[in-house]
Amino acid sequence: MKRPVTPTLRMRPSAVGAALSLALLGACSTQSPQQTAIPYQPADGVAASIGVVQARDLLVVSAKKDAPGLVSGSVVNTGTDAVTVSFLTRSDSEAGAGQGVPVQLKAGEQKRLEAVQLAKVPNAPGDLTYVVMQTGAGQTLVNVPVLAPTGYYATLTPTAAPTTTTSTATASGTTTAAG
Repeated sequence: MKRPVTPTLRMRPSAVGAALSLALLGACSTQSPQQTAIPYQPADGVAASIGVVQARDLLVVSAKKDAPGLVSGSVVNTGTDAVTVSFLTRSDSEAGAGQGVPVQLKAGEQKRLEAVQLAKVPNAPGDLTYVVMQTGAGQTLVNVPVLAPTGYYATLTPTAAPTTTTSTATASGTTTAAG
């Protein structure tokens, strides 16, 4: 005598197939690390810290190699006292070219960097360049990306590199020459 086919008998192969599929798909996660547990920087720039100053999303915007550039990003003073932070290119720092443009931070203050100009960026957009970040606690060398002033960064255009001006006194008056 032949047994009648019931809905329960028809569902058994489907249930077994579904359970097997779930087990196989679930096994994939045992071989892959959990992505949210891996730290990364969800920004165009990089992070750096020195003493109580933390910098985030640091990058340089410049139109071409050896042209002026602007440092973009934000800095935070996590300390209880005011602090000054400044930025220079690596070559300017090695040449003893000064302290760079100072950015004053009160205790607990965060500032967006918009007016920190570098006179000459040694690398072209799409490359990386070294920037020295310095505070009273010392300095750190940060390898930051150089981006072209397009898209989101189109409004970040540095002014022309400053020229030196000399004055000489003459019998007829003062003559000024740009050099």
